Amino acid sequence: MSSLEGSAALVTGGTSGIGLATAKALLAGGANVLVNARRERGEVFRELDRAAQTGGGRWVFVSGDAALAETSTALSAAAAKQFGRLDTIVHSAGGPAPGTVLTIDPADWMQAFAVHVHSAFHLFRAMHPLLARAGGSVTLLSSAAALRGCPGTVAYQVVKASLIQLARALARDHAAENIRVNCVAPGIIRTPFQDSMTEAARQNNLANRIPLGREGTPEQVASLILQLIENNFITGETMVIDGGMSMRMV
Repeated sequence: MSSLEGSAALVTGGTSGIGLATAKALLAGGANVLVNARRERGEVFRELDRAAQTGGGRWVFVSGDAALAETSTALSAAAAKQFGRLDTIVHSAGGPAPGTVLTIDPADWMQAFAVHVHSAFHLFRAMHPLLARAGGSVTLLSSAAALRGCPGTVAYQVVKASLIQLARALARDHAAENIRVNCVAPGIIRTPFQDSMTEAARQNNLANRIPLGREGTPEQVASLILQLIENNFITGETMVIDGGMSMRMV
């Protein structure tokens, strides 16, 4: 019997990329999953149905922009109504934020914080009563870009690095409630996030940036997230999954 069976989880950004892979993995493990994204996607819903049939859990979709505080409030109410509990949050909602400090529009800088950091703040506050009741776990999605300099993405790097410290702060403040908070920092993972990457950039990554010489998959990241959920003696940590990219010197 999986330790996930009968548990209740929330996955933001759950209809694409890492979020979708995580939602499917949770469902396949027998969890019930609240899936959040801004828009409905019928073809994705069919994938979630198949995963639920495998594990015996069920899923519920709640639309909303994770950057807005009212979305977190709605998600908390939905979790309480649908499942009566919440054991796990995987906060995967996010998006690109290109530009240097001289070229990024100040509104885009602020929006990057709203999407990545403020959303996590609102989500934890709204979900705290349910998490404290269950002794739940939270996984925030950071990035390998938070660990090393990466040209032309100043806002993205800063917000993803902020999530690492937010996870530590929440983990320390709420350990006595048995709430665990961790980060996962993926490298180059083949998701729709990478669709704008040129073939030349892809080949450069494989040849010169990733020691293992290949991109990661959303399923590999989801597997790591599930390990953090199921291992109840890990908190305040950031797990990097990037094929060795962030550790290389040359």
